[in-house]
Amino acid sequence: MNYRTYMRRIQNKIGITKSADGIHEPCWFEIVVRELNEISRDCAIQLQTDTGASYNKPNYELPFQEAPPTRLLSLEIALASWIGWIMQKKQPNPDDPFSARNCLKRIEEAYNLGVKFAESDEQP
Repeated sequence: MNYRTYMRRIQNKIGITKSADGIHEPCWFEIVVRELNEISRDCAIQLQTDTGASYNKPNYELPFQEAPPTRLLSLEIALASWIGWIMQKKQPNPDDPFSARNCLKRIEEAYNLGVKFAESDEQP
């Protein structure tokens, strides 16, 4: 997985919007969110290529870039690398509430909640 490429693409689009000084919603949506969509597609294609796996539906297969779970996983993977990098730069103290490690804990807690819901057959 070429995480560095995805991180650079995210960083470049955030730079174009000058979002370091704050998010301007129309510009953020048009530039950053559109790029995140493209990144999720590209990452999904790479994920499928790297794993050789397929996304099976009951009667057919979907390419990873067309299956919502693998497309969202790909977005999460791309964002996780960028979040790890930027939060380590901005919040280097591990005791900061949004240090890279604490951000990862929050992501893991959310993921584990979803797993718990699925295991108990609950809907979110």
